[in-house]
Amino acid sequence: MKKYSIFGSIFLSTVLLLGACGDKEEVKNAPTEDKIVSEFGFRSFDLEVDTPDHKEAIEASFDIDISETEAEYVNRIEPKDLKGDKAYKELEPIFKELGLTKDMKKDEVIEKVSQAFEVEDYTKFNLEVEFPDGDEKEYKDEK
Repeated sequence: MKKYSIFGSIFLSTVLLLGACGDKEEVKNAPTEDKIVSEFGFRSFDLEVDTPDHKEAIEASFDIDISETEAEYVNRIEPKDLKGDKAYKELEPIFKELGLTKDMKKDEVIEKVSQAFEVEDYTKFNLEVEFPDGDEKEYKDEK
């Protein structure tokens, strides 16, 4: 009886450990926070876009803080579901090209982001961005 108890404990511990490791969005190979903020122009980026053919067609999130950087990118149009370093690698060139600033008008931000993610024919657009000074802006649109 004791043998099964020990085996069960080991099995449960292994399952919990593997489950905790498999879902991480942490980017391990990111440049420094200052470099990322200067290249991207923001500290966090959270995008959700619906298209006529796909609910939640695009979901992209990126967040940098003192202790870690997290990234996730889901594209249901091209089937991609990336987390951590793989998501960062896919999002990095897009973010560098965006050139977002907090002074931009809502329509300009929506146009740039929808073009960059190739979802100009969206039905719902929701973007939240935190700029380096801590100012947060939200850009929403529905068609």
